[in-house]
Amino acid sequence: MHMQAALNAQPRSHLFSRFPKFTSHDAEEVRHQVSRIFCDHDLKVVGKSQALNTQIHFRPGKRVSYGRMLYGATVDIEPGKLDDFYLIQIPVAGQETIECNRQSVHSNPSIATIISPDLEFRMRHERHAEKLFIRVERNAFEQQCAQYYGQGVRGALNFDPAIPLNTPVTQSLKRLLDWQLLEASEGELFNQPLIAARFEETLMVSLLCSLSHNQQHTIDPTTVAPGFIKRAEDYIQHHAHLPLTAGDIAEHVGVSIRSLFAGFRKYRNTSPIKLLKEVRLERVRSDLERPAAHTNVTQVALRWGFTHLGQFSADYQQRFGELPSATLKRHVS
Repeated sequence: MHMQAALNAQPRSHLFSRFPKFTSHDAEEVRHQVSRIFCDHDLKVVGKSQALNTQIHFRPGKRVSYGRMLYGATVDIEPGKLDDFYLIQIPVAGQETIECNRQSVHSNPSIATIISPDLEFRMRHERHAEKLFIRVERNAFEQQCAQYYGQGVRGALNFDPAIPLNTPVTQSLKRLLDWQLLEASEGELFNQPLIAARFEETLMVSLLCSLSHNQQHTIDPTTVAPGFIKRAEDYIQHHAHLPLTAGDIAEHVGVSIRSLFAGFRKYRNTSPIKLLKEVRLERVRSDLERPAAHTNVTQVALRWGFTHLGQFSADYQQRFGELPSATLKRHVS
């Protein structure tokens, strides 16, 4: 409820205002600048009476990037193929029409789209259309798909382009997208590499689970052996300082994410993510016991990937019998 209220309080047409990329009325400059963010394409203004008033706001990321854009005129765009990234488009006003994979999708605030890099497409962006977009790098997404299903991608990972946002599953996905877009626009959590990596993985897995695509497989989770669990535990211990995700752990030990979680549940009665949290709590305690100048609890907690500070304090107290502030206080000279 609070999350949705926060989103409603922030007009979607103002998201990413602190990340301006460019504004232009010149068609060739617009084509050039948009190509730098996405890919080379043909751009044509529809009708001689229209003039561009293009605005793009863009927050780049390592695997996932976020932004908002409008053209200010009706334009036809023909990129061919995206090649090296997936593009999720969520109109906040107006309409655009996407022709992709022998489908024509009339996209509006109730119907988002996802364009797969291996499929040719073109689109018409209407004059009053404005949209939020998410760019997901192809290598990262296909690697995540392989990690999740426990086997390599069979050909290209292709999604059905239309995302109707009125089903129970896609409404849940929309709430996740809304929160990530709001946090990427207004918050600070994406500045923390450990946290950003978890958010990116959550987004990619949620898209795989929520949308129709050509890579769904049936996995038998009983194939995990105790040897894999020990290797995963060692990997977590030695790499807890990195932006480690469940997918990274699964890939290292050579099993799927589903099998990894099933193995931890069967042989350790826990999960790899819970173990990672325990290891990081230990590292937080170690840092608080050996504080540098100006060390504070919030700084250390965020560095180790703990974003909900109230829950972090409760977990820390349950684990060590005292609040993290008490640990720090005892060791400040």
